[in-house]
Amino acid sequence: MLWALPIAVLKFPRLSVSEVEAWLERRGIPYRLNCTDRRLRGCLIAYADRGCILLDGTDSPNELRFSLAHEAAHFVLDYLEPRRRAVDRLGEGVLEVFDGRRLPTVDERVGGVLSGTTIGVHAHLMARGPDGDLGCGDIAGTEHRADQLALELLAPASEVHRRPWRARGRTSFQAAVEGAIRVLAEDFGLPPAVADRYGRYLARKRYGGPSFREWIGP
Repeated sequence: MLWALPIAVLKFPRLSVSEVEAWLERRGIPYRLNCTDRRLRGCLIAYADRGCILLDGTDSPNELRFSLAHEAAHFVLDYLEPRRRAVDRLGEGVLEVFDGRRLPTVDERVGGVLSGTTIGVHAHLMARGPDGDLGCGDIAGTEHRADQLALELLAPASEVHRRPWRARGRTSFQAAVEGAIRVLAEDFGLPPAVADRYGRYLARKRYGGPSFREWIGP
């Protein structure tokens, strides 16, 4: 990530919303994230085409790897790409708007609408319900896209499909699911919850789901 993107990566002993705010304030940035305090696995801060990814250093290596890929995906999809599209359509001057140095002109606002790009300061979407639920569909969609890119970076579907999933003599759909989860965890180092979710998705995409006999049960 450090070779490919203009980002820095920092690990904290216990990352939380309040810790991110305190870290920003110590650097003369009195910014409030406008959400309830909670533990975080990762957080993206970006400005002027550069980013900083903060991670919870107490997580396992597999969790850290996925958190890094997820936040890097946000940096590319939700920060760099909108800026690139805006520059292609409106010119380099629009970056002053993205960086909060001035308000957008009418032409820039119209150009942003026509290009499907929000012209303005980027805000990472961190709002959650009391139980951590995403709640808002826009946030859920953004998180899903970041997860998709993170998974393709860490466990490309084409590579996963090359691996044998099913143990010899086992042909059920459930065996395929279990095999996919095992491959994702052991060969590609995905965290257990992520491997479970992605393994079920890949197995269903590859085999279409359980047979009628499996569905009705014994």
